[in-house]
Amino acid sequence: MTSSDFDETRTGSEPVRPYRILVLGAGFGGLYTAVYLGKYLRNLPNVWITVIDRRNYFLFTPMLHSTATGALEPRYIAHSVRKIFRKTQIHAHIGEVLGVDLENRSVSTVHRTMTFDDLVLSLGSETNFYGLENTLENAFTLKSLQDAVAINNHLIRMFEKAYWEENPELRRGALTFVVVGGGPTGVELAGEIYEYANRELLRDFGRRINKNEIRVLLIEATGRILPSLPEHLSNEALDRLKKIGIEVFLDTRLKGYKNRILEIDGQSPIRAETLVWAAGVRTNPLISGLPLEKDPSGRIKVKGTLESCSKDHVWVVGDNASCLNPHEGKPYPPTAQTAVRQAKVAAHNIAARILRKPEKTFSHQHVGGFVSIGDNYALLSAKQFTVSGILGWFLWNLVYIHKLPIVRYRLFSTFGLFLKILFERATTEIDLCPEFEENPRKTTGSRRVMNPGDNRESRP
Repeated sequence: MTSSDFDETRTGSEPVRPYRILVLGAGFGGLYTAVYLGKYLRNLPNVWITVIDRRNYFLFTPMLHSTATGALEPRYIAHSVRKIFRKTQIHAHIGEVLGVDLENRSVSTVHRTMTFDDLVLSLGSETNFYGLENTLENAFTLKSLQDAVAINNHLIRMFEKAYWEENPELRRGALTFVVVGGGPTGVELAGEIYEYANRELLRDFGRRINKNEIRVLLIEATGRILPSLPEHLSNEALDRLKKIGIEVFLDTRLKGYKNRILEIDGQSPIRAETLVWAAGVRTNPLISGLPLEKDPSGRIKVKGTLESCSKDHVWVVGDNASCLNPHEGKPYPPTAQTAVRQAKVAAHNIAARILRKPEKTFSHQHVGGFVSIGDNYALLSAKQFTVSGILGWFLWNLVYIHKLPIVRYRLFSTFGLFLKILFERATTEIDLCPEFEENPRKTTGSRRVMNPGDNRESRP
């Protein structure tokens, strides 16, 4: 069935009251579900589509690490949902979701309670600390725009601190940067921090800071980084990290981080002023509280149509959905690539249900992935096609920039990223959220309660 099949208007079949579709979350899954719903149902004015998110923007998370290291301005990756939906019949409701009543078909936000006929759950995930919440003191995460700005400011301040520090131990601690997690986010961030520190910040602070004093550590609990990529590319990425100077610890678990001291298996304590946790995600707390059948990881079990197994007219996409891959017999990974494809099928099936037409079953073969490692170098894997180096970096940028929902931001991002080749990155502090940076909670666990529903899908 093509999109043109949805263009016909039902005659005499519309209900007296509007048919209401609520989409919770404006991340990859929620945003694209709403976009496709608007396309498929554009000739049915009595169908109301509302997207609810606590932020008024769609955050393009694959480029968060670029903002955290001065390569992209924050607004280049944060796009107003109202602008995206301005020429459609889709409404944006900006407000935190307080509760979902499946029996009475209603959703409560900080502003009001809304009823629904169809509900789409795409609330994303939050950081998973694997029980270490109370041992990670003043650690950073990279899940939101606020996180990215805070990391960028912190990196600059560490160089400022080291510039005048006379105590060798404190100086080494200020210039030691640790990233925990060997997935795409951790690898990309470690590479970007290394390039940012050595190629940009060192130019500003090189009078009193030597390159040999800068350390970047990547810690991974398993024996391999980037497990979603083919093994030979994973090994190539490891070689690249080591070649540029990043210290990689495999099969190494973090035991704790307090008083700026890092404790890891098999190593002496390491003083480090910076630790970024990028080791995993878990389901949104609101999703975990819903009376729906879930898998062991807390994701909602869905049928092949992406409708909940235990509740009709409740659809789930992205990080919140546990959908079995018919080719492999295991759930699809919680990636942006999966979320965008699920969004199209979920929207099709909702529209098909309204128009009384055949529904589709979601089936998708993972086409591969991208990962960048520092300036002008990336790895690409797409089915049998693999490429690395500057060509991979060029393709990485083109693919991601093409996915940005607003054309002018594609132009801004293209201009900003490719200027990195010729010019320096920004090394200016941006005090957008001083209360977040200057008054951190004592532990990461309590600090991150501020972001229980960032509504952002995971990386591809």
